[in-house]
Amino acid sequence: MAVKVASRKTLDIQGIVQEIDQSDIRVIVYFFSVEFEKSEPQKALKRAFPQAACIGASMIGGWSTREALETGITVMSLSSCEVAEVVTSFQTGVKADPARTARAAIDELKHKLGERTVNPDEYLGLIFFDGLCLGEVIMKEFTLDKSLNLPFVGGAAADELAFTQTLVALDDRLSGDGLVAMVLKMRVPFFFSHCVHCLPTETGFTVTRSETMKRVVWEINGQDAAAYYAKTLGLSGVDKLNAGVYSKNPFGVRIGDSVYVRSPNAVIDGKGLQFYCYIEAGTKVFLLRQGDIISNAKNALEEVRDFIPGEIQGALLFNCVLRYLEIKELRKLDEFNRVFSGTNFIGFNTYGEELFTHHNQTLTAIFFGSPLKDGEQDPYKTRRLFHYADSKLKSLMFEIISRSELLNVTITYLNDSFGPVSDYMKQGTAAFKKSTGNFLESFTSSQADIGSIDKGFTVIDKEFGDSFSIAESLQDEAKKASENLSAINNVTEVTNILALNAAIEAARAGAAGKGFAVVASEIRKHAATTKTAVDGISENMQVLIKSIRGLSVRMETIKVKIEEAKRGIQNLVSANTQELSLINSVNQDVASLETAFLEYDGIKSTLNTMIEQSNVSKDDIEKMLIVYDNNIEDIEME
Repeated sequence: MAVKVASRKTLDIQGIVQEIDQSDIRVIVYFFSVEFEKSEPQKALKRAFPQAACIGASMIGGWSTREALETGITVMSLSSCEVAEVVTSFQTGVKADPARTARAAIDELKHKLGERTVNPDEYLGLIFFDGLCLGEVIMKEFTLDKSLNLPFVGGAAADELAFTQTLVALDDRLSGDGLVAMVLKMRVPFFFSHCVHCLPTETGFTVTRSETMKRVVWEINGQDAAAYYAKTLGLSGVDKLNAGVYSKNPFGVRIGDSVYVRSPNAVIDGKGLQFYCYIEAGTKVFLLRQGDIISNAKNALEEVRDFIPGEIQGALLFNCVLRYLEIKELRKLDEFNRVFSGTNFIGFNTYGEELFTHHNQTLTAIFFGSPLKDGEQDPYKTRRLFHYADSKLKSLMFEIISRSELLNVTITYLNDSFGPVSDYMKQGTAAFKKSTGNFLESFTSSQADIGSIDKGFTVIDKEFGDSFSIAESLQDEAKKASENLSAINNVTEVTNILALNAAIEAARAGAAGKGFAVVASEIRKHAATTKTAVDGISENMQVLIKSIRGLSVRMETIKVKIEEAKRGIQNLVSANTQELSLINSVNQDVASLETAFLEYDGIKSTLNTMIEQSNVSKDDIEKMLIVYDNNIEDIEME
């Protein structure tokens, strides 16, 4: 028994079944063109292999040992010689709520796994989902779960660039709005890979404003993103940006020696840039340039041989659609396919590649080794464990850096906003006092001009309306900062646990693990320092939110009284004594509001403290990266 694969340009289920059939099949993995949906390939494969867990996704072009496919189906079977046990989850609703859907899948997988300990060198995760949802949200949930200590590798389903419907399947179920996840307990060594052929340049910049969940970047270094990007590339204007420019000049985040690619795909409203994967405000990115995609694939395959003993008997490839289009443009489809043809492999071109996070312009892959002989020791097991820890730590630091930068930007925005809003609201109260003063003077001389007073109240309404709007915006920003603090705390906690596990494995490895022990120790130390700083910011943030909320409540009360006074103007002649009393009451409340503005000084002091703490947090993250730069290369050499 072994890893078996088959591929067809037509839906020849009978021929595929004959080619991949073997004793005690545990898993069927397949990728298919969306045009096959009406033929229900998921049901045909499940009928042919009822005892197996069948998982699949739609594609735009696929890969197989036999040939590269522009359309068709490609299938792999894994037997009990490779897989000891399988648990699965099928969920729908990823477009509307990807986080909730991911958590439902995680809960189901954990329930089926029970109390067993999940070791990242023994357990492997496969994950496919709708290519038109926010895959980065899904992968964040899986990566930050504290008990699923294993790699989830996969891809976002695709269609023929119509971007209308992408499909995932588990057993006989198929969904255009779904997520399928599978945990395999492996009997053979395996290795996962993350390959990027785009190379970083020295041109770096900071995303200063974005709409995260819409994957739109509005500003880079404080300027309109599209115009800044075009200018950086030496183009005459935004109108020169197109698909070819985007794919050849993506953005990238560098973590140690790894690059996480973020690819733009469109200009929004002439100013913003939309991406295939979101970038949060505050993220530092570098402009990337294209490298040699064939050489990059060959190097990736050579790296595998340093982590798997003996023969590589199979592989799964998840290749970005942008890489696929580049390979087609270069007319190197067959050459790329031949790089991996020495083993039984299948793959598909995706709308996003998955490995700890959601990637663009990347090849993620899983390689399967051969069963070890009885009594044979695996000399590469420790190296693979370090590879897992290294890869996951980098993805966690990627998350911490994005959140920390965004937190710093948010706090700075709050600090800069409090002065102007304080002045603006003081002007509003001054205008109100002037209007009511004029009214009282006119009223007592029996020369009240109701029309002019009403106009005065209209001005007051606008002043307070604008002030409320700003105050609400500040509350929203403060809440976002609080959410970022919570997210950073979660990530640092997972980082600390992972670093501790890595330190234990390094100790077991003896001299071979010495280098990684240094990395793990430093990561734990700086994660702890970062958490302390974040805890301090969090405490101050709660004080800030409480202060803003208190001011808003006071303003709301005064606004209600102003509305009462305004309504009462129409009855001035018949109820003059009551209205005088009401106006005087409002004036007293305005005076109390002026006193409340003194609280802004305290709030600004809190914000300044938070900025200092945020900078401490950022400094420690930078130290984590320095540790990686200084140690990872030495560890890999060992």
